[in-house]
Amino acid sequence: MDRFGRSTLVLSIGFFVSSCAHLPWRHSEGDPLEPMNRAVFAFNTVADKAVLKPVAKTYQTITPRPVRKGVRNFLDNLQSPVVLANDILQGKWKRAAKTTARFAINSTVGLGGVVDVAKGAGIEKHYEDLGQTLATKGISAGPYLVLPLFGPSNMRDLTGLATELTLSPLSFTRFKGKQTFGRVRLALNTMDRRVETLQDMKLIRKNTLDEYVSIRSYYEQIRKDAITDGAIDMDDLPDFNLLE
Repeated sequence: MDRFGRSTLVLSIGFFVSSCAHLPWRHSEGDPLEPMNRAVFAFNTVADKAVLKPVAKTYQTITPRPVRKGVRNFLDNLQSPVVLANDILQGKWKRAAKTTARFAINSTVGLGGVVDVAKGAGIEKHYEDLGQTLATKGISAGPYLVLPLFGPSNMRDLTGLATELTLSPLSFTRFKGKQTFGRVRLALNTMDRRVETLQDMKLIRKNTLDEYVSIRSYYEQIRKDAITDGAIDMDDLPDFNLLE
């Protein structure tokens, strides 16, 4: 994400924290900021139904599945340096070797990552982020948070996200059209992830009595499995972060 995107995130968080400051605090276990979180969650839901969902459905309709798959592969490949850094920080050397191999193969033979050639060679992808790394170092999750547009998080994951955005390789590069590239990348990532969750979100909204609680519980379980390298495949689960 470019400087514009980071600034927007900071301003958004500040706005919603300020706007919700008058709400009475209800200290639920693991979610002491629930009144504020629910207010932000309500905003995210409105924004999703009014903008993101219709855009995602249009993107799904006009974009053939192979093209969407190529977009996903390309975006995942761009994230490889971040995954590699966290593999190393966690001492997962075999995973680090796989990440390096995948990045090298897909960036060259795979046409910049559009084609996942490495998967065909038996080198499966995985995902690591700084939030997971901090967890392996004994840093507690802190209070549950719902970020404007970004969705579910916690203090540890938010710290990891902010650090990754600041230290992203793209932040240190200079090329013509960098800001445009960053915005297009963000837009594509948003649409791609939302398309993947269209059916899942429909079922959740239809079958749950309290969507907020269901998503909070689901997010916490996903993070636990990710931190412990559990059996759940993250690609087979809905990604409730509206932007990433």
